[in-house]
Amino acid sequence: MQFCIEKYGSTAVVKQIQEQIKLAVTMGLVRSGDTLPSIREVEKQTGINRGQIHKAYLGLKKSGLVVLTRGKGAIVSTSTVSPHSINEKCLQLSKNIVSRVQQLGVSPTAFARYLNQHAQEIERSAPLIAYVAASKAGAEQRAAEISQLWQVPIIGLTPQELKGAPEGCKIRRILVNHILRDYIRSQVRNKKIDVIPIEIHYTEKTIKNLSRMKANSSVLLVLTQNAVRNSRFIIEGIQKWTKSPGARISVFSLGDIASFQNLVNSSRYDFVIVGASAESEVPEELKRNPKVLVLKAQLDTASLEAARIRAGVVI
Repeated sequence: MQFCIEKYGSTAVVKQIQEQIKLAVTMGLVRSGDTLPSIREVEKQTGINRGQIHKAYLGLKKSGLVVLTRGKGAIVSTSTVSPHSINEKCLQLSKNIVSRVQQLGVSPTAFARYLNQHAQEIERSAPLIAYVAASKAGAEQRAAEISQLWQVPIIGLTPQELKGAPEGCKIRRILVNHILRDYIRSQVRNKKIDVIPIEIHYTEKTIKNLSRMKANSSVLLVLTQNAVRNSRFIIEGIQKWTKSPGARISVFSLGDIASFQNLVNSSRYDFVIVGASAESEVPEELKRNPKVLVLKAQLDTASLEAARIRAGVVI
């Protein structure tokens, strides 16, 4: 792999190295299992000091793109879905565009900036990527979070909105957590849409709250109707972190609950656990009740980076 580094450019050298490796992975030039050039080789090729190269590789390791192994170097841990044809097609397309732009007497670099601006406008009006979650608020929150990280427009949808999307919908990539993955795949089975799972982990505060449950606790798990279909995965996650052996966990759909207040006041349950998608329906004062635990989660960094590569997003 060859690097092209602008030592005195506006982009930091570390970021340039990382971006060029990410681009090589996205375009299929390097694939999962391939070994990247050693720090010494990159230093010899670019003249960049080893400290900056090492920092760039450490950043890629943190994002889950590479694995650093003593004696073997940096090994790529993810790749694109169809690595064989992407680079060849994009290379030919780029050559054709540059040639036509030069015929117009326009600088290719200037046109690239124009194309970037125009492409962003098009994607904002008709996004290619969506994040699907059980609740609208949750979907939009995750979509905004990932959109900011990836610097591309991402729309948040519920399963119902996805199902009711018009036939000409331009969405080609769907991001979803592992709980809803199989259900969403079944909804788009006959469409040319790639469903990309992203791992989500409970926050440290959520894990701490789950660990304080007493032995043999009676627990009610409140979820939205869509999440109830996959409640076994959520229950497994709760059981993983709880220190309450023998906990009895019942599941209720949000629509079946007439009053949260009565539910919390009832002596039938020691704890009421609320799924993230149902949180907006719980009054704020009840969230402060010791019996109520809200499941808050965060995106897994390594899983998100693998999803970005699979989605064909270069940052």
